[in-house]
Amino acid sequence: MLWAMLKVLYSFAPAYAADVAPVLAKGFLQAWAKPLDGGRTFRGRPIFGSHKTWRGLIVGVVAGVAAYEVQVLLYVAEWLRQFAVLDYARHPFLPGLLMGFGAIGGDAVKSFFKRQMGIEPGSSWLVFDQLDFFFGASLMLWFVQPLPLLTWMAVLPIVFACDIAICALACWLGLKEDWI
Repeated sequence: MLWAMLKVLYSFAPAYAADVAPVLAKGFLQAWAKPLDGGRTFRGRPIFGSHKTWRGLIVGVVAGVAAYEVQVLLYVAEWLRQFAVLDYARHPFLPGLLMGFGAIGGDAVKSFFKRQMGIEPGSSWLVFDQLDFFFGASLMLWFVQPLPLLTWMAVLPIVFACDIAICALACWLGLKEDWI
């Protein structure tokens, strides 16, 4: 079971890359730093809020594709092939695109619900903040290659813990304000 969980975590490297890319892109590409929702509201509240930008969407998807393409190259070079869950030979590019878009989309959907509940951007919403990208990426990846449900569920606590660790590191580096 541990081996299967490691393989699933490896396969989601593009989703992790997409999730952290918008944080790393802050301060760059200012022309794209416009809110996805264009400042529109739903029921008098922002749809996504000012923190969800076109820059984040674009760099997130590009990072997801780039991470996936690195995995394809590693697979072709016969490195880390034992971690392959996805069929890299059959699906070049598309899973990276789907996981990148899904990770950013999952975060945006979570932000919609946070805004509708009156939770401010950047404020913690434990569990949802840590797993939104994983759910979004999983949903999109399902269209290409569904993962075994038991293994997928088994990695949820690991994804949760890893996300908290990555957020704490980003906070320590001054990239984020809150560690959780």
